[in-house]
Amino acid sequence: MQNFLSALLLLTWGGAHAEPHVVGYERFHSRAPSAQGGAVLFSELGCANCHGGSQVIIPRKGPSLENLSSRVSHDWVIQFLQNPEASRQGSTMPHMAHGLVEQEIDAIVSYLATLGKGLKFKKARHANAERGSALYHEKGCVACHAPTRDFRGPQGSGLKLTSALAVPLPDLGQKTTLTALEHFLADPSKFRPDSRMPRISLEKQEAIDLAAHLLDYQSSDPRQAPDLIPWPKIDHEKVARGRSLVTKMNCASCHDLPEIKVSKLRPLALSSSFENGACISKNSVKGAPHYRLTETQRTSLALYLKGNKTVPPNSLKGHLSFAAMNCYACHSRDGRGGPVPEVDSFFIGNKSLGDSGRVPPPLTGIGHKLQYDWLAGVLEGRKDRQIRPYLKTQMPAYPGHAEVLAKWLAELDSDPRAQPIILNSKHTEMGGKLLGNQGGVNCITCHSWGDQQSLGIPALDISSLDQRIQPSWFRSYLLDPSSYRPGTLMPSFWPRGQSSIRNVLDGNTEHQIAAIWGFIKAGKGSPQGLPDQHSSRFELVPQTTPIIQRAFFEKTGTKAILVGFPGEIHLAYDGMKSQLSLVWRGQFFDAYGTWFSRFAPFEKPLSSEVYPVNNAGLEASRFRGYTIGPRGNPTFLSSRVNQTIKDSYRIEDEKLIRMVKWDQGTSPQVAHPAGLRVETITGDRSIKYIYSWK
Repeated sequence: MQNFLSALLLLTWGGAHAEPHVVGYERFHSRAPSAQGGAVLFSELGCANCHGGSQVIIPRKGPSLENLSSRVSHDWVIQFLQNPEASRQGSTMPHMAHGLVEQEIDAIVSYLATLGKGLKFKKARHANAERGSALYHEKGCVACHAPTRDFRGPQGSGLKLTSALAVPLPDLGQKTTLTALEHFLADPSKFRPDSRMPRISLEKQEAIDLAAHLLDYQSSDPRQAPDLIPWPKIDHEKVARGRSLVTKMNCASCHDLPEIKVSKLRPLALSSSFENGACISKNSVKGAPHYRLTETQRTSLALYLKGNKTVPPNSLKGHLSFAAMNCYACHSRDGRGGPVPEVDSFFIGNKSLGDSGRVPPPLTGIGHKLQYDWLAGVLEGRKDRQIRPYLKTQMPAYPGHAEVLAKWLAELDSDPRAQPIILNSKHTEMGGKLLGNQGGVNCITCHSWGDQQSLGIPALDISSLDQRIQPSWFRSYLLDPSSYRPGTLMPSFWPRGQSSIRNVLDGNTEHQIAAIWGFIKAGKGSPQGLPDQHSSRFELVPQTTPIIQRAFFEKTGTKAILVGFPGEIHLAYDGMKSQLSLVWRGQFFDAYGTWFSRFAPFEKPLSSEVYPVNNAGLEASRFRGYTIGPRGNPTFLSSRVNQTIKDSYRIEDEKLIRMVKWDQGTSPQVAHPAGLRVETITGDRSIKYIYSWK
């Protein structure tokens, strides 16, 4: 995979696509011919519209041709019909006009001019291309399309090399007008009913600003932008001839055309050679679509068509649809997909949440995770379904297909093995204790509760989880968060099914999780520990168990994890590099700035007795989260190449005990707090460090 991505980096935005450019095929199947790659192409090239047999949930259709003469340049349409990929690199529109003379193409365009009743656009009064540039690079457009080369954003400059996966844009200045583009961006589903161009929620001003950026329109007054040159007057004789040609070429199989019947599906014979006379053969045939395919594309299609086209297993069927619709541009699923390196830096949000605060969540098991009504609302684009305000990249909407997609996902991800949560009303109020920070698992440290902000980083609201999440998924997630999202900051408080809170509900894992769900569903009040926000000082004082708090911390960074132990010995752990950063004695931490400041400051220990750790020269590990032991002591998880590392801390006899374990290879390098005495005890793939004060 790495070699493939490196090869992609060698390709520039200016590289021509003579062949059709299908992102899902290019990303996952273009290296070698395969039936799976052929299945994606069969859908996305529109083959299934004539021949049937698509494995993709939402059929690929052509754009709406209604009111084309109000939206698109007459000359551009003619040029596009003559040579689709010359007008838009990598176009999936087949050559339909090969073998036609100029007068026949003119007749087809004359017929297209009659579709619709015409549109009259009201021009906006103000436009700002620079603001549109920020929207283009932050809302998610660059997940599918190339970043603008000269863009300078908060994560760095525009890219010199861009991914070969980027969907090329046509010359929009030649194709359309500022106002027409604005209306397209406001609701693409009106013009692209197949949802390959989904709808991003835009205010009216945002739509015109984005259009101004895409057309490089630098004036602030859209009323000065040029209008579309009027199409030639209707010639009814040409129109009749054009309608006849459009009917004969079966254009209605891909485009919705009034008064033109779609031809019956024509199943392909599995014995076909596809060498001559077919749409995918090298040589074109007059009157039939023709694709200028690469040899790998042609062979992939042939493998799919000659193979057994029975319904594939759910995992593969889901992959084909996610690849075809390019959901993988933003989301991962079952370890596949997610933002490619070339555009990863354009996914921005709240740094304190790690990747969860900037990259959209995985789609792994999404049909099992979300309740049907909620999932349908998300896909419709309802604003009350937007629960991650810290993500700049927006979830696009598929309003015309929301119910179909939601039902399909629910069936795709149904899990008959999922264990339900069995509620006990007697345990409900204990759920409020478990959610809190007074002997609970500290959920309110990171998560808000209704209109009450979290005590630490601003993770999503958990007070309404029962309206969004299916309880069986909630249970499995709490047991092992990292299996759903590797590297998540969400720890497991029930590692291997064992509770870390033994004095609540007898430490019974199932009862505790059920109590939490029960309190979210029907509990009264708020979780224990949400403070009076009018106070001016919030010193955290560990008493019977350790306190774990995330913060921005000096000499540790934006992903600091603070651990306060009873006995006035504390530490800061760098979650970015997976390294111990500081140790101090005395008072632990004042959380007021972290909890209530809009722009959280870099905090300091509440003590001057600080022992820094010099990690210079040590190899950084990849943070894999942390677990909490039965007595509240943390174990930080990390990995280096093929090695998994566990770094545990506890207090014994006024000493800090550190246990480092690894699964294979040599012992990982560690650094120690300056000024402390270090005793080392070596075991089998483990080293125990005892830090004491001189």
